[in-house]
Amino acid sequence: MLRELRMNWFKRIVRSVFTKLLIIIILTGICINLVVGGFFWIHRSAAGRPLHKNILQYVNYIIADLGNPPNLDRAKQIASQASLQIYYDGPSNTWSTAGDISEVQKAHWRKWSENPLIRVGRFHGHHFVELSHELGRFVFWLDKSLNLDPERRRLVIILLSLLTLILAGAFLSIRWILRPVRLLDHGVREVSQGNLKHQLPLKGSVELTDLAAAFNDMTERIRDILHTKEQLLMDISHELRSPLTRMRVALEFLPQGKARESITNDVIEMETMINEILETARMHHLNGKLTLEPIKLVDLLSEILPDFEQQAPGVVVEDFPSELTIHVDQERIKTVLKNILTNAIKFSSPDGEPVRIFLKVHSPYIVMRISDKGIGIPQDELPFIFEPFYRVDKSRTKETGGYGLGLSLCKTIMEAHGGKIEAECAPNIGTTIALYFPEKLGSPKK
Repeated sequence: MLRELRMNWFKRIVRSVFTKLLIIIILTGICINLVVGGFFWIHRSAAGRPLHKNILQYVNYIIADLGNPPNLDRAKQIASQASLQIYYDGPSNTWSTAGDISEVQKAHWRKWSENPLIRVGRFHGHHFVELSHELGRFVFWLDKSLNLDPERRRLVIILLSLLTLILAGAFLSIRWILRPVRLLDHGVREVSQGNLKHQLPLKGSVELTDLAAAFNDMTERIRDILHTKEQLLMDISHELRSPLTRMRVALEFLPQGKARESITNDVIEMETMINEILETARMHHLNGKLTLEPIKLVDLLSEILPDFEQQAPGVVVEDFPSELTIHVDQERIKTVLKNILTNAIKFSSPDGEPVRIFLKVHSPYIVMRISDKGIGIPQDELPFIFEPFYRVDKSRTKETGGYGLGLSLCKTIMEAHGGKIEAECAPNIGTTIALYFPEKLGSPKK
């Protein structure tokens, strides 16, 4: 389960628009650095060609100044003034202005120009210029005190830091501009959970502000439609109570017979439907008026199950902690359990497997699952089974079901408790209804 959550989190991060923007920014930064570095390299290569001639002229000038044969004392003076080190290897003597010439001997050499007499070498960050002269072999290199590599590295670091800051600023700016998208995502989640009072702030760019305003207008219209629908049902239900009462009184004066029995059953059916409509409406407007009390789940089931003992295929309760307690409105949760168990038995085969009740603590909920092996529900019908007056069987006969209010009432009661109800089912396989009771109101997880 934890691995699945991590995978879902990873997929969500990868598919996020902000992650894609970050990847684009990083790739843009890499491309910019490559382009800048390429231009520097090309510029350096182009600038190096005239530099070859200048260096050759400069070293020839120094060699002429050293005299014939080259003089070590004069070489030391030149080295001190120009911050150079000079190594000479001639036919009669060899000397160096530097004490250690091991770096010269270990340098890696290559030709630098079309002139075969001049070579360049490199070792541990030091650059050497070698010239084969008629007087002997001369090697020149900068003194360690004038090592330019740290300065170059500093400039490169400054350049990369500036580019990184620019790209980071661009990403943060894009993130700030698209902030309303996050707010819209939050608003959609709130509305999907039934919070139709949620409103998005109208700020940001014109397009996103218009989108937020359209979203707010949509939720307001939906809220008005649902309120009108609920109010209409309540008004009709209240208005129907009076004529139904008069009909019941009138039925008492009719003689016994099939006509009276049929009318009486119809009146009872209408009264039951009206009571369920009014109960659902009241649950929508409880605002914390539930009568919550601690009750053990075992005790709650023991009060309900006797009503189903004689109904095939029966109900089986799996073992679960006998001391597990939840805080609920006992009578209303009984209504939920009775509705679900009645449906499970009604749509199960009398000689099939019994209805089973499981319990599992799945933080932050205590989950009760009621599973049957009945006819099931088609997948395309599943999203609508908790809507008022919705029935899978469209014939709406007395033999195939009630009024489509039972599961809607169960959903309303569970949400009033801070929980939820879900269904998992497939045709000819069975149905599982899961009731989620908030764990914070129940006994702690053992």
